[in-house]
Amino acid sequence: MRIALVDDEQMELDMLLHILQKNLPSNGNTENIIDTFYNGSDFLCAFQAGKYDIILLDIYMNGISGIDIARKIRMADNNVQLAFCTNSNSFASESYEVNAQYYLLKPFSEENIKNMLSRFLSVSDDSLPSVILPDGQEILLKNIIFTEYSNHVVTIHNKKGFDTKTRITHSKMEEILCCYPYFCCCFKGIITNFYEVTVHEKDIFHMSNGCTIPISRRKSKDVQNAYIKFCFEQMRKEINL
Repeated sequence: MRIALVDDEQMELDMLLHILQKNLPSNGNTENIIDTFYNGSDFLCAFQAGKYDIILLDIYMNGISGIDIARKIRMADNNVQLAFCTNSNSFASESYEVNAQYYLLKPFSEENIKNMLSRFLSVSDDSLPSVILPDGQEILLKNIIFTEYSNHVVTIHNKKGFDTKTRITHSKMEEILCCYPYFCCCFKGIITNFYEVTVHEKDIFHMSNGCTIPISRRKSKDVQNAYIKFCFEQMRKEINL
């Protein structure tokens, strides 16, 4: 496992590093690597998509803030697990926006850090089910980024790098997917998987494959409420772990 810690307070960063080193489980021959950065600029120079499994960001730092760093991370990497470290919860809405998985309040305690690690280490893609389409194709829900309808065919944009096409009406596809709370029809003919939203702007979802999905004006209030509810439920699950 590879972890990045970003905090401009050296004493707090060193404490976090010490507790993590003490509590990270060993994994056979795989070494746990923890990189430390004392400012956001140095971290962004070193960051590459896929380089880290977990990134812990202090929110209040000189120069670029942890929130702004997280936005840049999410433009390139939707899979890395993010946690914010702060002594205030006033940035909760921003943490939803960038799909942060944990809020680690200061001062750090070993118990809270253990809870955070438990949350991160328990994440499993196998928790999402699959559906059978009318043409017999089986689709894993976790692999769907979004779907779009055109000329009696739905194209399913897939995390695995290829698209799946099926002859089906949009309303039928909506019936199949939107019974799950993380799928939402946010624009005519388009169904979005909230798990794959990297950045949420006022009227746009940025998706993990680089596509941007508009949010219909007519549906804006319902879509916004559905996304906020999804983010809240995700945060509540993390708090209860």
